[in-house]
Amino acid sequence: MKQYIGKLVQLIYIDSKQQVTIRNVQILAVGEHRLLAYCHQAKGVRTFTRSGIVDMEVIQWKAS
Repeated sequence: MKQYIGKLVQLIYIDSKQQVTIRNVQILAVGEHRLLAYCHQAKGVRTFTRSGIVDMEVIQWKAS
C-alpha cells in the first residue's frame, strides 16, 4: 500500500459504526493497520483503518 503515498485515491470505506462512505483522499502515510490521508470531503486529515477499506482506486482530481 506504500505505493499510494502522495496519490489521490477514491476509497470505499466502512467505519466503526458500519456506515459505508466513498471518499476522495490523498494518502500521506501508511502504517501496518492504518493510513493517514487528507480527506477532501471532510477538508482535513483523517485516519482510516486498513481493515475498513473495501476498495481503493487511484483517481485524477478535478477542481470545481
